[in-house]
Amino acid sequence: MDLGQLLTDVRTIVIFLVTFTLIIAIHEFGHYASARLLGMRVLEFAFGFPPRAVAIRHAGIDYSINWIPFGGFVRILGQDDFSIRQQGEGEPGSFTSKPWWAQAIVLAAGVAMNFVLALVVLTAAFMIGTTGPTGDVKIVDVAAESPAAAAGLQKGDVIVAVDGRQPGSTRELVRYTQRNADREVRLDVVRNDRPIPPVSVYARPEPPEGQGPLGVKIEDVTGPVTVAPGAAVVMAWKLSGEVVEQIVALPGQMLGGRSAGPAPEVTGPIGIIQVTGQVAEFGLSSVLKLIGVLSLNLGVLNIIPFPGLDGGRLSFVLAQAAIRRRISPQLEAAIHAVGFVILLGLLVVVSIADIRRVLG
Repeated sequence: MDLGQLLTDVRTIVIFLVTFTLIIAIHEFGHYASARLLGMRVLEFAFGFPPRAVAIRHAGIDYSINWIPFGGFVRILGQDDFSIRQQGEGEPGSFTSKPWWAQAIVLAAGVAMNFVLALVVLTAAFMIGTTGPTGDVKIVDVAAESPAAAAGLQKGDVIVAVDGRQPGSTRELVRYTQRNADREVRLDVVRNDRPIPPVSVYARPEPPEGQGPLGVKIEDVTGPVTVAPGAAVVMAWKLSGEVVEQIVALPGQMLGGRSAGPAPEVTGPIGIIQVTGQVAEFGLSSVLKLIGVLSLNLGVLNIIPFPGLDGGRLSFVLAQAAIRRRISPQLEAAIHAVGFVILLGLLVVVSIADIRRVLG
């Protein structure tokens, strides 16, 4: 490996660590700020994981930097998921001494901050300007004997409007044709940089496997995009919604077989480091978009009601509120511990797959 490649790899790892630590820090700040506002005693706000490198104590709270520069955490009195006997249990400032709704707010605040961070950085990315989707869609292949082939559509054609409206994205065009199956849709097309007469294409209600209603493979047309603040906020909301929808649909796509389409590729830290290096080549705006997407991923995954995650802890709080009594601390600690081990196991499996993919 030459010096240039080494410096590039070091820069990629640094960008990844800074990015991931920022996302985690914002998440933990949500827990920290809400806990303090609701009268809970915060013991520590940490960047990274132990062993501790340095710490400053202020107002009874340790603000620490640890030697493992990956993420961070907040310790609140009376909130220790893996201990049978909670430290400070019963004390006025402890987590468990507060009403269920206060506990729920603190647990959900981290996820809320991830969504806030995503909206802020995505809005900034669109305002700065970058290479991104223009709203038009390009045909990259036309299936033989498909409605698109019968209508004369060709590879390289750019769809600039469908029934008088800009497609917006490949995803929106696919949805539109599925909703309007069994009728003709009118496409405005540009071929070789020149518009051609509008094309009417029949949208099949039951296309062959691997084909859509029109019988075309498409991709988003990209180009320089810079938008005003108001439009940037709208685009950030829109992109956030699409990302969340894709994450929510992921389990079904992975378990649903052919009916759900090809299984998406799941990646872990090593894969994300690779992506970070590739994205960093396109400048600040692209890095901001990556931060936004990763923050949304962390937020959605954290709110899943799985033991060891914020969603799992929130489920216990809501269950205890419903039955109006405390669930056995021993049982809760055991369930969270098992969930945490399972999560670590999944991380190892995904990381091994990442390594195999990197090594070819």
